[in-house]
Amino acid sequence: MSDEELNIMTHDGERHFPALRHYHRYEATAYSDLVQLADYLLTVAKNDHFVDFGSGLMRVPIAIHHLLGIKTTGIELNKALYLASCQNIEQYRQTFHPATDKAHFQVQAINLNVLDYQFDGSESMLFFFNPFSGELFRTIIHRFLSSYPYKRRAFVILYYAKHEYIDILEQFGLFTEIHRIELAGFKDDPDDIIVIYQIG
Repeated sequence: MSDEELNIMTHDGERHFPALRHYHRYEATAYSDLVQLADYLLTVAKNDHFVDFGSGLMRVPIAIHHLLGIKTTGIELNKALYLASCQNIEQYRQTFHPATDKAHFQVQAINLNVLDYQFDGSESMLFFFNPFSGELFRTIIHRFLSSYPYKRRAFVILYYAKHEYIDILEQFGLFTEIHRIELAGFKDDPDDIIVIYQIG
């Protein structure tokens, strides 16, 4: 899988997020890693909803939608990245789903501070590539749990999993680690993994 295959452009390294206390710079997620993640998540339900916090140019939500066929949302604070990501969504839609109009397309980007995102209970897969500080991560997970319908299962997916994020999830006492995917650089960097937690 590649940008060319999906008809998008997500290799732009010039639009890193400015240095802010709680937010980290934009980095594209490796397609090979997303394919491994999708292979594990093949048992998704039709009504699953994947949300990428700090979605940059929308590589992850577009790829996951393409691989799994589920609703995906990207939340991005940087306006320049957001505007470029909207163009990526439209190019992908026109290439693979031209019969679906924009208003009903199941891939969407939102230009928003993550603290302003309103969970509606549909979110079942939360994806984090260390987009912000542990303090913000804890707040987002707390808000997710406040809206979470405990009758359904949900996943928190940590890509390039930092110990701070792992410790925070374990402190909640509600999440069970169900799988680890060791990525290409794992032998040299123990953080080069995807860790998947489940609740429900």
